[in-house]
Amino acid sequence: MTRSQGNRRRGLRLALTCVAGRVFLALALGSVALGFLAFDSFAVPTEAEVRRASAGVVFTGAFERVDAGLQLLDKGAIPRLYVSGVNAGAGILPARFVSQFSSRNPNIRDLERLVACCVEWDEDANNTFQNASDTKCWVDRRGLVGPLLLITSRPHMARAMAALSGFIPGRALIAYPVEDARSSAQPLRARTIEYLKYLVALVAVRLPSIVSAKLFDGAFAQPCPRTR
Repeated sequence: MTRSQGNRRRGLRLALTCVAGRVFLALALGSVALGFLAFDSFAVPTEAEVRRASAGVVFTGAFERVDAGLQLLDKGAIPRLYVSGVNAGAGILPARFVSQFSSRNPNIRDLERLVACCVEWDEDANNTFQNASDTKCWVDRRGLVGPLLLITSRPHMARAMAALSGFIPGRALIAYPVEDARSSAQPLRARTIEYLKYLVALVAVRLPSIVSAKLFDGAFAQPCPRTR
């Protein structure tokens, strides 16, 4: 092989490498773009799908999420409800839970009885990963084996499902998206931030060693914190 032939082959390999790199980058960017368009496109499940759930689980952050869970519980669509993150940070006071949500749900005739019967909650969770960790502990304590109905806002759903599936791998999750005041009119910037948080959650689930310990501080420094 002459020197000129060798140079041509090296040049060809370099050109092919550059083309392959550009194709890979284009595919990656296209995948990210398609993901952004669809990451919050969840549909409300049918009543039959909802009734498959062994429990409903709410990740707090907006009152509408809790409203939806209580409404489903009141009409018998789910047998029990767990609310993760009932605290002042979420605007919910445990001692005033019934009064806060009675005024928001006047069609529920006896919310106090409903809560005493079939609602449990945690007061410590302050972020999505803590919600997921806390939910796993509750599910384990109750010995639940069936699907879980995950109730949260539409933009938050993908991130919440990624986190919960990381803590309870293999468990069937049924998404129940809720339209709240923030999610029904999210500007592009807020939606983009939520999508980036979802991507971070995906990476954290697949590579748990990179998750910051600060996500599990306080009661979550040890597994399974107390609950009501």
